[in-house]
Amino acid sequence: MEKWPDGSVFEGEYKEGKKNGKGKYMWADGASYEGEWDDNEISGYGYYKWSDGRQYMGHWQGNIMDEFGLYTWQDGRMYDGFYKDDKKHGYGVYTWSD
Repeated sequence: MEKWPDGSVFEGEYKEGKKNGKGKYMWADGASYEGEWDDNEISGYGYYKWSDGRQYMGHWQGNIMDEFGLYTWQDGRMYDGFYKDDKKHGYGVYTWSD
């Protein structure tokens, strides 16, 4: 476990002093990420929740959304599809709450 003065906390696996493997990071603003890490970066499969209620469950590469995932907003909207370089890219399905 690692803690920072601002209240952020990481609990998980390390390799050679870097976040590596599975772990959970909780930021001071209430955002959190739980999933896979590689060389101190969010990489692999994981679940990110922003402090405003948005959520993303899917694949990451180098701290950005990449490949396939499900993004949801607090108002019920959803996007289930592909990402490239942190942006929606290719096939995906948007669903609105109404």
